[in-house]
Amino acid sequence: MERKYLTIPETKEILEKISKERDINDFQKDVLTYVRNMSKISPEEAKEMVKKLMKLDFVSEKMAVKIVDIMPVNPEQVRSIFYKEKKDLNEEQISSILAILKGE
Repeated sequence: MERKYLTIPETKEILEKISKERDINDFQKDVLTYVRNMSKISPEEAKEMVKKLMKLDFVSEKMAVKIVDIMPVNPEQVRSIFYKEKKDLNEEQISSILAILKGE
């Protein structure tokens, strides 16, 4: 089985499709409620942002998905995402991430 990281908008899209086709269990309903509240962009925009972020040599797929889910708006928020990974990003790297998220 292949493992793939999904953004919140992609998860929302999948669960909404499944819920229209059949009944979903309580856990899935709770997750669907959560992703509906937390989804800030469309699944297509999320996929495109993940692709662009992964082109940066210091961003893995896992980190790209996390960045898109959180949608940081300032350098401190970007640093906090990478803190657990023990990566210390420079200003240029942080600016490149924020530019992608702003659509620049």
